[in-house]
Amino acid sequence: MSIKIISAGAGSGKTYRLTNELVNVLQSGAVRASGIIATTFTKKAAAELQERVRAQLLASGMVEAANELSDALIGTVHSVGVKLLKRFAFEAGISPDVDIMADADQQTMFNQSLATVLTTDVMERADHLCQRLGLNKKTFGGDFDWRKIIKDLTEVARSNDFSTAVMEQSKQLSFQTFQQFLSPPHAFLSGKEMNQQLAALLKSTIRDIEQSNDETKATTDFKIFYQSALHELELHGALDWHQWAKISKPSVGAKSKKTVEEVTLFAANFDEHPDFQTDIRDFIFLIFEASKAALIEFEQYKKRRGLIDYTDMETLVKQLLRQPEVSKILASELDLLLVDEFQDTSPLQLDLFLSLSGLVAQSIWVGDPKQSIYGFRGAEPALMQAVIEHAGGIKSEDILSDSWRSRPDLVHLANAIFVKAFPTMPAQQIALHAKRTDADQHAKAFIHWHFECTEIARKTPPATPWGERSLAHSLHNFLQKEIYVTDKATKEIKLIQARDIVILCRTNKDCQMLAEALHHAGIKANISRSGLMETKEAKIVLACMRFLLNRYDSLSIAEILLLAADVPLKEVVESRLDYLEQQAQTTEKQPHRWADEHAVIQKLHALRRQTIELSATETLLLLLEDLDIRQLAATWGQAEQRLDNLEQLGKYAIDYENNCTRLHGAASLGGLLLWFNHLANRKEDLQAADESADALQVVTYHRSKGLEWAVVVCWNLDSALRDDVWGMTLVETHEHIDLGDLLGGRWLRYWVNPLADQLSKTRLQERIAASDAQREKQQQAVAEDARLLYVGLTRARDYLILPTRSTSPKWLNRVFSQGNEAAETLDAQQNETPFEWNNTFQTKQTEIFDFPKDIEAHAADWAEKVWWIKN
Repeated sequence: MSIKIISAGAGSGKTYRLTNELVNVLQSGAVRASGIIATTFTKKAAAELQERVRAQLLASGMVEAANELSDALIGTVHSVGVKLLKRFAFEAGISPDVDIMADADQQTMFNQSLATVLTTDVMERADHLCQRLGLNKKTFGGDFDWRKIIKDLTEVARSNDFSTAVMEQSKQLSFQTFQQFLSPPHAFLSGKEMNQQLAALLKSTIRDIEQSNDETKATTDFKIFYQSALHELELHGALDWHQWAKISKPSVGAKSKKTVEEVTLFAANFDEHPDFQTDIRDFIFLIFEASKAALIEFEQYKKRRGLIDYTDMETLVKQLLRQPEVSKILASELDLLLVDEFQDTSPLQLDLFLSLSGLVAQSIWVGDPKQSIYGFRGAEPALMQAVIEHAGGIKSEDILSDSWRSRPDLVHLANAIFVKAFPTMPAQQIALHAKRTDADQHAKAFIHWHFECTEIARKTPPATPWGERSLAHSLHNFLQKEIYVTDKATKEIKLIQARDIVILCRTNKDCQMLAEALHHAGIKANISRSGLMETKEAKIVLACMRFLLNRYDSLSIAEILLLAADVPLKEVVESRLDYLEQQAQTTEKQPHRWADEHAVIQKLHALRRQTIELSATETLLLLLEDLDIRQLAATWGQAEQRLDNLEQLGKYAIDYENNCTRLHGAASLGGLLLWFNHLANRKEDLQAADESADALQVVTYHRSKGLEWAVVVCWNLDSALRDDVWGMTLVETHEHIDLGDLLGGRWLRYWVNPLADQLSKTRLQERIAASDAQREKQQQAVAEDARLLYVGLTRARDYLILPTRSTSPKWLNRVFSQGNEAAETLDAQQNETPFEWNNTFQTKQTEIFDFPKDIEAHAADWAEKVWWIKN
């Protein structure tokens, strides 16, 4: 098996190289056009590659090869896999018409399978253990869902093709490896006796504090906590483990330190409590057992309905390629395998590609290990490195080292940062040579914005949304300047527009917060903000729908009167009270219902008869037309956004009916209202994105991969390292990865934090901090941070803006210094940086914004600004 690896750095002309590679092998006659199998990361990339190759073939007179190219297997991994599976359906033991379930339906179907295997006893046990381990503690997130852990665990198991035996092994090893951090159970006291002794110590400590007359706030607060813990012990006979941990770390006045010493020392031995290890073991075991049962039920669920999902498809194709008859046919038909973005493939997909590589004469794998950022989807850089080593490394002529995207200053900056950030990778595989020469009219490429708050008497900067608002108003000022950029399509110099700018964020939540800040600053943002159901235009539609279902829904009537009939709130309330008073004064049936005299209510009564035989979506559209809700919404201001939101509401209605059809369920108006409520509760009710030409974009770093913008703003540079050992980790048992058994020798470790937000300063935390597992996790997290930041910084063509907000850019610091967050990289007081390339330190243009002085001119009103400062 011979594999040629091409290393394609950011903006190095990967598509151009791939096109030439394919055209060259076709022109040489070594490869048939129909004998190409190529996988890309997106449908767009597949279409672009195929079209470019066809155009070059036609230009060179190879018309027949250009026509045959339509028979080639070129597409995403999933689309190519589906074609192979349908062709060899008989050999795979499935119907050629088998349905591939939509990703949107998979969670619903899995939940139904999980509900089948989760008995009441199991659910009660899981909820009890979550309480004991503090997993649903409000100050520790408060939204923990153990069912999601089961779903995530099953997805990892399936993407690695783990058998039931491996899952059982993972269950046992997960607890055994966690147990090394725990103390042996107490030699003399049972769990019940430890609880009783703690209660006695709490009682005596409370008494001693009261007798000491220590009235400091710290001691008083902790005495209240002691009293609460004692009450819970007396009521339930036990405490949650984070409460034990908190008792072991008292925050009291100096006068009471000796008083609380005995109860503190006793509580610090909570990890010797016999029930502590039992609860941890039981929770880990429950998660694995439920996952195994759910996997079995999910498989049966899909078989009964003739369905498979994409992971099933990949597994079936992998098995097909091991069948002699199938492999013989494909070996005779295929000449070349091309794998694009191979660093983003899952272990199962990687195994599939290795099997295909054994069937073809030539294999070309293209990727960039520096851009492997989809670990949460299963991508594993170590496996890709094993493939590179198997291929004999990457030859110098197969390293694309020219940067055609970014200005020279930005290329040199990336080189200076990332040659140091990736110490195990050859420098020639990282550093790029700048090729652009069209930026003479542009200002300084590397910009540093620093946000201060000197007018506020505090040691730390204001909380969110201070930073987001500062960034938004800085961008507002930036767009007013005479800044020039190069148009990507025409290569002409032009004045900057909002659509030339992107802001990159770590999470979707960060994107949402920035979208709100940009809206406040009067800047349009191309992002879907949640909260559609809370807009006036959605509320009037929902109120009308609820009224059609229930003519006595007084709350819906009130909303309709307020929004559609423009009746003042005071009049609505008085009208309702008058009606209720009339109802109370007579026993006779009222001749009319409340608010029937209003024209909009009368119209809805008439529409009710028309909607009896209409679908939910048709009913929604009828309301929009007959009540003229679009025109009404337009009168409320921001007409374009409100009309787009109403369109978005209609799209969600269609999604609901499509979902019912796929899952063979009945759609109804009541069901649609529940669907809308479900979206709102999960904050998935996204408003319409502003796609106008003057809107800048806000996306996550992950979603920016493969894209580019004239101006890139890298937000969240102060984000903390995500290096905790909790959750799922794939563990390799082999010292060296065997490509012949790529998915073997691995198991899935799951550890749970049993102390919630009280983990720090405990024996458990100290032992874990000193462990190999923590060191390995930290190294992995720093490497992941480096790859993600590389993707972010290399999206910029003309300008790169790095904002900081009164704190150090910890993310950038640790990437540049391989883990040291204290290594200062962006000094607001000087323009020179520690980033050195070709014996030259890279410089930046620094601008310092003082909150709230620099923002005052754009603040909407003083009241909002005061709220902003206070919060």
